[in-house]
Amino acid sequence: MSDSREPPPFDDEETEEEESVKQAEVVSQEEVVTKPTVVTEPDPVPVVKEAAAPEPVKVEPELLDDDDDDDMFESASASANLPNISIEVPTKYTDTAKDDYSKASHSSQYDSKVNDITIQVSDPHKVGDGMNAYMSYRVRTKTSIPSFKRAELAVDRRFSDFLGIHEKLLAKHRHAGRIVPPAPEKSIVGMTLIKMSKTDEEAVSIDFVEKRRAALERYLNRVARHNTLVQDQDFRDFLEQEELPQATNTRALSGAGVMRLVKNVEGALSKITIKMTEEDSWFEEKQQQIESLEQQLRKLHASFESLVHHRKELAVNTALFAKSSATLGNAEEHTALSRALAQLSDAFEKIENVHQEQSNTDYYAVAETLADYLRIITEIKEIFMVRVKSWQNWQNAEQNVQRKKEAEAKMQASGRTDKIAQIQADIKELEARVQTCKSDFDELSAEIKKEMQAFEQDRVVDFRQLVLIFLKNLMKSQEQNIKNWEAFMPEARAIA
Repeated sequence: MSDSREPPPFDDEETEEEESVKQAEVVSQEEVVTKPTVVTEPDPVPVVKEAAAPEPVKVEPELLDDDDDDDMFESASASANLPNISIEVPTKYTDTAKDDYSKASHSSQYDSKVNDITIQVSDPHKVGDGMNAYMSYRVRTKTSIPSFKRAELAVDRRFSDFLGIHEKLLAKHRHAGRIVPPAPEKSIVGMTLIKMSKTDEEAVSIDFVEKRRAALERYLNRVARHNTLVQDQDFRDFLEQEELPQATNTRALSGAGVMRLVKNVEGALSKITIKMTEEDSWFEEKQQQIESLEQQLRKLHASFESLVHHRKELAVNTALFAKSSATLGNAEEHTALSRALAQLSDAFEKIENVHQEQSNTDYYAVAETLADYLRIITEIKEIFMVRVKSWQNWQNAEQNVQRKKEAEAKMQASGRTDKIAQIQADIKELEARVQTCKSDFDELSAEIKKEMQAFEQDRVVDFRQLVLIFLKNLMKSQEQNIKNWEAFMPEARAIA
């Protein structure tokens, strides 16, 4: 009885459309009959399919074209006057793919012009044995900037060399209000694994080495995006000179390391004790924005790291399921079922590779980018603190002038005129000092505003690329999984 109540299925879509068109024609004819005085033809009645089920949307490979991505963000990029970005996500997560994801030479500094320089860090290899061992990296540079000696450069650098150039850039540019991208952090555990490795192949295979290589490449490209830092002589020497003096002040137990620790403690105390009267509303709003951005990025970074960890666990469990399916297929006596279980195991092995590639891509392209920006925000806070110290120097100079003027007034009141000339000379010198401190403070404030403008432009471009890479990788992973299941479907239907 239940079958008789259900409408018959539409085996032929053309038949259904013809019936609908006929009904529409009948309705239109009735309207004409009831209204003979109307000369104009009635509007066509739209055909409505009530019983037809919607067809599933099939994702075509053309959806992954770069032109579609530009259309998705056309209005946003046009309003921000940002350059278009073309991103290719390979099907396999090879070393070349890791290089593509970690490149960051696509942004601009203060204007729409992009620095024509690309830096690649590759070929990590172990040098030395035992506790004296370290990893060396090949730094390749391609540029058309006239200040460089050649268009293509290649040098070998160890991790301490990267820290050395970072310390030099900080010493020369932080006090001027420029944002120096933070260098990758040290890792005692990772270096211990490298020193304990017996062969070069074993050292290179450590996951820590690849993470550090990608971080060093992102760091150099971020520095190269800055119009001032890329022209720094020390930075050019780092990319050009075959041999560099060993950077010993980067060691944690060195004298310079102890001094850095003391300065960090002093800086923390200064942040607590110095209270600046902010007169520029722009800086007040920007500091609040940076604080809010840091909080949200920390939450997003923690969530995304959890997602990457979940996908790695999913890949491991998928591999275990594939192994169990293969074991069950070997024990199955039914030939068709045994063959289907073997094919199911192969499908799950392919899906396990997809999950692993997706987790790797998400880590290098998204999670590490978020971590970089958290470290950049920390550097921005240090720049704001440099401005506070500059303001304090200005206020101290004005207080010194005021004290000298009070001392001059007391001497004049007491009739002691022998030292008035010296005090007046000191006052004139201190007033010049006040003007210098005020000028330094104003220049520093203007430079920080320019740096923050560039930071905002770069952040929009980087996060746009981050979203595009994440979506492309997600869509490609889903397409690969669909293909794997479609290939397995005939085997499942062949079980008899």
